[in-house]
Amino acid sequence: MSAKQFAAQLKKIIEDLKENGTAAIYCDNLIAYLNEVVNSPAPVVSEAELEKYKAELQAWVEQQRGIHTSRIEMFKSVIVSGQNAIKSAFLLNGGAAVALLAFIGKLTDSNKALIPEFALPLTIFVVGVLSVTVTSGFTYLSQWFYGGNKKWKIKTGFFLNIASIILGLSSYGIFIWGMCKAYSAFLKIV
Repeated sequence: MSAKQFAAQLKKIIEDLKENGTAAIYCDNLIAYLNEVVNSPAPVVSEAELEKYKAELQAWVEQQRGIHTSRIEMFKSVIVSGQNAIKSAFLLNGGAAVALLAFIGKLTDSNKALIPEFALPLTIFVVGVLSVTVTSGFTYLSQWFYGGNKKWKIKTGFFLNIASIILGLSSYGIFIWGMCKAYSAFLKIV
């Protein structure tokens, strides 16, 4: 019998006595009852039941270990995917800026008057590179803040994580915007 069960049983007995008109409990009667509880046999657990409990506990431990390992692997895959997305966005915007610079360099030989048309698209691609660079920094900071166990650090890490996601996605939008502006500038050459 657990302590909680014992307390519940004792409470019920005292409540029953009170309902039957007993205003006081004699110490000798209470001590006799408590001696009876102390001397009652404890539940005996057989060796088979103990082994079954151990096996169930070991299975539960292994299941929890598997769940933990799975969560770690999923977290690692999220990190790798995020890094690949950052690299892709950096290559998109950085490559476009370099290609546009090479084209502008070629324009200096043939048609210098058209160079200002490519200033805005080049600026947009450079802003895209900056956006991805800040995304990378925010990603690092968010992981650093998540490492803390204080509530404000976890909240800060969460907000930095959201900011890095928004900046990362916006870098793709910035690339599309720069691409449209560059396309318009190329149409003016023709």
